[in-house]
Amino acid sequence: MKTRSQIVAVTLLVAFASSMAPAHAYSKVSPCSQNQKQAVIKHITKQIDAITKNDWKRAYSYSSLAFQKAVSIEVFKATIKSQYVFLSFNDGLGFGACVSDKASISQLVTVDYRGVKRTLSYGLSIVNKRLGVDSANEIKSLDGANA
Repeated sequence: MKTRSQIVAVTLLVAFASSMAPAHAYSKVSPCSQNQKQAVIKHITKQIDAITKNDWKRAYSYSSLAFQKAVSIEVFKATIKSQYVFLSFNDGLGFGACVSDKASISQLVTVDYRGVKRTLSYGLSIVNKRLGVDSANEIKSLDGANA
């Protein structure tokens, strides 16, 4: 099991580094500090908690300002209700690898839902010392099962 976690962590590091804009292409990507990881876990947990309570305004407030400029609260709500319903009715969360550079953080989150573990890769940004969720993408294995 530890080997799988290491493979996921390395894959996450490579994906994170390759997805950065050219201006950040040479930024140092490293594991999150303990303080960063705690802040990210708290931030994501609060957003998911708001989703489970159908408090859409509060859940949306944990999104980055750039995300809020691009995606309305109505689209945010509709997307979660149609594609991420497992967040609303989750049976627990787990937090895996966390990597960061100067302005962004990537965090793996496992969501327990009806006996199935679903893995999300959260992308967060830090702008003016404000942490915000930019994305949450489900990671699926090649055979279609969740990672």
